[in-house]
Amino acid sequence: MKALPFYRNTFFTRLILSFTALAVVLLGLTGGYLYTQANQMMVDEIARDSQRRLVTAKDYVERTLLRKYEENLQNKAVTTILTRNSSNLNYLLNNSWSENLDRILSLQQDLEIFQTTIEGASNLTVYFHQGNYVVTSDLFFENPENSTDFVFIEGLPQMTPNRWMIRTLPDGKQAMTYIVKLPYGVSGPSPKGYLYVDVDQEYLKQAVSKIMHSSFERFYIFDANGNLILQTAGANSEDVGLIRQAIRSGKTVTQINDSLSGTFVLSHLAGQESEHSWTYAMDRPMDSFVLDSKKLKTKIFAACCLVLLFGLAVSYMISKRFYLPMKKLIQHVRHQYQPGLNPSHANEYMIIGNALNFMDQKIVSLESQAKKNEMKNLVMGASLGLEHVDGLQQDCRYQLVHIQLIEGDSEKLKLRYEQFDRPVPCEVVCLNPQEAAIIYFLDLRAAEMDDGMIAAELDKIQDEVRGELRFGAGIGTSVLSPEKIPLSYRVAHQAYRYRFMYGHEAIISHSKISAFDPKPPLISLDTFQNTLKAGDVESVNQFIDKFAAVLMERNMQLESVELALLQLVSALYETIIELELQQIIPPSNLFDELKKDTLADTIASIRSLSERIGVHVRDSVKHKHAEVIFKLKAYIDEHLHEDLSLNILSDVASLAPAYISTLFGEVMNESFTEYVTRIRLEKAARLLQEDDKLSVTEIASLVGYRNLQYFHVKFKARFGITPVRYRQTKQTSSAAN
Repeated sequence: MKALPFYRNTFFTRLILSFTALAVVLLGLTGGYLYTQANQMMVDEIARDSQRRLVTAKDYVERTLLRKYEENLQNKAVTTILTRNSSNLNYLLNNSWSENLDRILSLQQDLEIFQTTIEGASNLTVYFHQGNYVVTSDLFFENPENSTDFVFIEGLPQMTPNRWMIRTLPDGKQAMTYIVKLPYGVSGPSPKGYLYVDVDQEYLKQAVSKIMHSSFERFYIFDANGNLILQTAGANSEDVGLIRQAIRSGKTVTQINDSLSGTFVLSHLAGQESEHSWTYAMDRPMDSFVLDSKKLKTKIFAACCLVLLFGLAVSYMISKRFYLPMKKLIQHVRHQYQPGLNPSHANEYMIIGNALNFMDQKIVSLESQAKKNEMKNLVMGASLGLEHVDGLQQDCRYQLVHIQLIEGDSEKLKLRYEQFDRPVPCEVVCLNPQEAAIIYFLDLRAAEMDDGMIAAELDKIQDEVRGELRFGAGIGTSVLSPEKIPLSYRVAHQAYRYRFMYGHEAIISHSKISAFDPKPPLISLDTFQNTLKAGDVESVNQFIDKFAAVLMERNMQLESVELALLQLVSALYETIIELELQQIIPPSNLFDELKKDTLADTIASIRSLSERIGVHVRDSVKHKHAEVIFKLKAYIDEHLHEDLSLNILSDVASLAPAYISTLFGEVMNESFTEYVTRIRLEKAARLLQEDDKLSVTEIASLVGYRNLQYFHVKFKARFGITPVRYRQTKQTSSAAN
């Protein structure tokens, strides 16, 4: 209680300051409004005066300053209307310059007088199209290309006549140009010539500046495209840009604040009010006027100060009446609630604020946890009609996605997922650390959303979070009510079971697997068993490859794939029993041991076991027949010059011809025919190289070929060249060495 007087005084001061701040805010709003109105009065007064002066300036520029050039130029051009008129200008329009130099000289003198008479005209030019020559007030050009103004003359046909335009002269000066077609009034696309006058822009600026009241005012003229034609005072590009924006806004009067030029009022006349569709603008600084509105601002400021003093007194009275009942409440709170805080650093309001803040955070946390639990129950189908279920989006379709985390946890997935821009609204529900569900809210009015869009979004998120999270997903069907959300999730969970075929990180849609074939493939397993019993490991692997390809290519349902695998394992089980390999490979629970998480791993485990069995069978039977085959091989090597066949070898080994063929392939890794052909041709090649006294016919007979042409065909098929060519090549190679 020792700190109570200090606290009481502090709190009382705070009350006074609070009510005073309220009074200041109210006064600020009221005074600001009145001050703004006074400022607007100043702007309106400036704008009205500027509008009147803009009209005067427009009339002066268009009807006085520029009109004298237009009228004089048109009077000069009118002489070309009558074909009988013998004026130099009219005559030269229809004739070449040759033999008419006296007329050109006379015309040049007329142009010089005309230029001298009209103040501000910097150049007067006539272009004669038929003779293709140019006459100015001081020069004559037989070819327009020799003129410094050739580029402009060349573009005259594309320009609009009887209109003022701004351009840069060859000497770099800015000028305004007025063009007239000759003969005057011609409407066709190909006139006989052009007459145009250039007026120095500096002269126009000085002329317009004479009607300005002060040097603070700036006058601008823009053409129909917004290009600056004329300005009476220097302005930077930022000022001109602000003025263009104000004109485009459509407001006749605009107040502009510029960091360099200060605050000024812009007024303009729209292009519709001008004969040339020009826009006239004038800006005038605010601080260049002394108006009655400034006196009004001073009165407003003084009145606000007086009201503020009155507000301070009222604030003191209100604070005192408000504090007395609050003091008893504060003392009661201090007795009832003893905070664990240092009294010198905290008071009752701080404690109450901390307590309320903690309670608010606790409520938010509990509500968040309740929402998570109820959303989880909704997805799993544990309960319906809960409070937060009512908060789901209505009038939409719902489509569930089952997420299985391989690396990372569901909370981190939810956090990362909410950071992405998603085309469709959704809700991520964490079911457990390794599982989550996503509820997509789809528009009822739109066509049913393609599962490919959801799959594409999940693919994109997989790429974004790779390295942090790894997951696979199953996409369920869309449902029309929250009560059917568990059904959509069960379908999505069922779809993800197909990860057995596509891998743990696959994204599988139920709409895709629903069209799969429910029938298992009809594959004869006798071939598999026979090759396994024969120890033919290569054929066993080929069969397993074909079996796996059928399972993947036929798009079968998972149950059909599992049934086909069970049949294959059963055939393997029967072979193990038939070969009496139970001691080496116990067949108990064989399918559970061979089945892995994915189809590829399961096929790999079946292949590994099959290879073990095949290698065992091959090694156990191979040594029994190796002696017989080696005996037959020796017989073949000694009797190459004779006829050899399986029947002859059958008599030698006392075995069936077919069995000898099988054993020969197993031991020698090639058929009987291939072996005999290879040995004969290799011996023939050796004889061709070593004994040049033997002819090709004799060598063919020695290796068992009675038909010389057939020998040539077989020899060339093996070595790529004929026997004769082979002997020549080997002899040449030996001589070189």
